[in-house]
Amino acid sequence: MFKKYQMSFLLFSLMIFFMIIMMLFIYKNMTFILEVNLLSINTCEFSFSMIFDKVSFMFVTIVMMISSSVFLFSCDYMKEDIYFYRFMWILLSFVLSMCFLIFSGSLLFMLVGWDGLGITSFALIIYYQSKDSLIAGFHTMLINRIGDVFIVVSFFLFVFLGHFYYYPMCSTALTLMTILSVASLTKSAQYPFSSWLPAAMAAPTPVSALVHSSTLVTAGIFLIIRLSMVIPMTKELSNMLLLLGAITCLLGGTAAIYEFDLKKIIALSTLSQLGLMVFTLGMGLTNITLFHLFMHALFKALLFLAAGSVLMMSFGVQDMRFLGGISNSAPFSIVIFNISGFCLMGAPFLSAFYSKHMILEKMMFSSMNILSIVMISFATIMTAMYTTRMMKSLVWGKPNIKLIMKNSESIYFSMIMLSFFAIISGKYMWSLENWFLECVFIPNYLGMMINFFVLMGILLGLIMSVNNSYMWSSMFFLAPFYINSGKLLNPFLKNMYFLDYGWLESFSKIDIISKVSSNFSILLFSWPIFINSFFRSFIILMIIFIYVMSY
Repeated sequence: MFKKYQMSFLLFSLMIFFMIIMMLFIYKNMTFILEVNLLSINTCEFSFSMIFDKVSFMFVTIVMMISSSVFLFSCDYMKEDIYFYRFMWILLSFVLSMCFLIFSGSLLFMLVGWDGLGITSFALIIYYQSKDSLIAGFHTMLINRIGDVFIVVSFFLFVFLGHFYYYPMCSTALTLMTILSVASLTKSAQYPFSSWLPAAMAAPTPVSALVHSSTLVTAGIFLIIRLSMVIPMTKELSNMLLLLGAITCLLGGTAAIYEFDLKKIIALSTLSQLGLMVFTLGMGLTNITLFHLFMHALFKALLFLAAGSVLMMSFGVQDMRFLGGISNSAPFSIVIFNISGFCLMGAPFLSAFYSKHMILEKMMFSSMNILSIVMISFATIMTAMYTTRMMKSLVWGKPNIKLIMKNSESIYFSMIMLSFFAIISGKYMWSLENWFLECVFIPNYLGMMINFFVLMGILLGLIMSVNNSYMWSSMFFLAPFYINSGKLLNPFLKNMYFLDYGWLESFSKIDIISKVSSNFSILLFSWPIFINSFFRSFIILMIIFIYVMSY
């Protein structure tokens, strides 16, 4: 029994250890850089560098806190798996890769954590070895490889600088910061690299709790935060982050409204919150971005654990239309689910209230493109809409299923610990470190407008939850559509090789008419794919055009 829980106990002990060191570094305001020179070629130094400061220790404490709860949850969630210990070791290597990335101060040491996250996330997503998990795993890996291409390109610029550490870095390395920021956007699932995040739901629920809270998706944002602490962003890079963050936030919220899969709704909510973080980075608010990253990690891991406990009791049913009214069967899990849902909406005096409302108030205070403000405002309404709809369907709806499987005490203990920190961490960290404090001076009607957005979203979510017969979850193709399009286009593409020989040489007149008519029928039946794809591209291009022309 102790062997089963030893990893959870180890991570919990490390959380206490790092928390003590974090308090010391915050009190002394210290920063240490450990650098080991490996070799030197001409004037270029290859070195491993590690950064020890309050930011790295705060982040690694949050990671250990969430990981200990997730590992404890996994002990019961994966207990019937014959490869239980293999799963736990892969999950532990996933967490260690994130720790390497947090403490990294050079490109070589960062690549250990960066590629470690990519390899272990691929192994965890394809863990069930089904067709959907294999497609999702390769989809995630290929998009993350795009970011690796940009990092390889940055090697040449690091050689020109004569070193491979980015903390500290020369203030003139603006091109290098832009390339690393674009690489970070692929890891953080920003538009147009957003499709892998909903697809990664093929992984087990404990993996989703780690991926969507404090590890894989936050790696890119944390790297941009590290870079922006050293080099101020250019205006062009800030505008790019503002636009892509606003589009990602809007698309994630829009797709979540019409989704019925419980895990995919939570995944799309992660996409929306990541867009908000990138948007905040575009405003130049590095500290508030880091603060919201911490708060989001806590309540998002709690939300996944609460959803996972419901899935265990319902024997894997994820459709909310079959999970209505389960508050009588699982009252404790539903209380935890409500707490995390209210955190997602930014309810007063919970953890995300102190970060999310400050971001929206600073948005009203800043001078920026009006299109970005409109998109974030609509995304705020949609966040309240899909959260209310999810809670209404799952908690307050008509009972559709009887839960008969009971959870163990380890699952309840992991959720209790995370819910405690999700409630008090916002006020506690704000009081502990004034580094997160921001001042804003806006009229009262703008502050009331933010609350009006949330109330409007709650009202619209209650109205939408009355009718659950619609289904439009593939909006803007956040899930890849090319997987099934090959079946429709295969007869059309199969005949394209005749173009190399010339149509008149290979066909008679009758053959040409028959081939054209058959291919026309194929295109006729597959027109929704092309129209929807064109509509998606047209809308995004129009948003970018209006955004650029408004400056």
